[in-house]
Amino acid sequence: MGSILLKKKPTIHFLFSSDPLNFRKVDSDYLEEYTYASKNYDCALFSLERFEEGKSFIFGDSIQGITIYRGWMLSVDEYRRLYVELLSKGIYLINTPEEYERYHHLPNWYQSFEGETFESFWSTSDKLEDIEKKVGDKQGAFIVKDYVKSRKHEWYDACYIDNIANQVNFREIVTNFVKRQGSQFVGGIVLRKYEKLNYIGFHDKSGMPIAEEYRIFVYAGEILIIGDYWNGNTDGYLSSSETAWIRSIVQKVNSNFVTIDVARKEDGSLILMEFGDGQVSGLQELGEKEFYAAFAPLLSI
Repeated sequence: MGSILLKKKPTIHFLFSSDPLNFRKVDSDYLEEYTYASKNYDCALFSLERFEEGKSFIFGDSIQGITIYRGWMLSVDEYRRLYVELLSKGIYLINTPEEYERYHHLPNWYQSFEGETFESFWSTSDKLEDIEKKVGDKQGAFIVKDYVKSRKHEWYDACYIDNIANQVNFREIVTNFVKRQGSQFVGGIVLRKYEKLNYIGFHDKSGMPIAEEYRIFVYAGEILIIGDYWNGNTDGYLSSSETAWIRSIVQKVNSNFVTIDVARKEDGSLILMEFGDGQVSGLQELGEKEFYAAFAPLLSI
């Protein structure tokens, strides 16, 4: 299965996660999205539980053709199996399994964007000794995560390493991270160099420092919508040159639907934080109405 990059903008449908206890209802966390999407698009429901049990798993509107999944994060294996099963029903998820994995796992996209993001290196296991071998004589602050997720809301004891050369602190933070990820750990241990950002406050529950950050949804090679990660403002504080820089990143994306997170550094410049598959990326503070309205100019409805 190779990439199928959209050149024309076809009619699309949406597939939402269903309620685990009632597969004919949308998951409550996606109710607002489903409400707005269903006003203009055919929307079906996907039951992961029934899919895993080998039972019928698609409910709601009858859909065929290009479809965007909006639901809980799937492992690469789960996504691949779902993609193949849906193909047999005439449903084509917007991203192939290869595209999903490319922007879901950091090591797969890092080399193409190395100059625009934080210095990073990684292991291929959850073993402390494997990542220790790669640290070498590096010093300074780093963030620990796996191929997909960090534990940023446990900033001080399972995410932020004050000095990677301090072996006691390094081992404690990495060990905490791996242990707390448990069965959700994906791929290997990733260490990303910490750079000072333009901090705007602290998270009211976790105490994690919050920076000026933006989430960009990209659809078929075009910016769909940009939102302030923490405040939801779609007017934004990005200059024309900064938007041009973001577009230069978009031009190198090899997937139909992704998210790009960028943040402002302490010196005022922007840096690429993360990529994500657009189907399993949250809206953060973007409004559901604005998000689904943004598709209209790009689609045949």
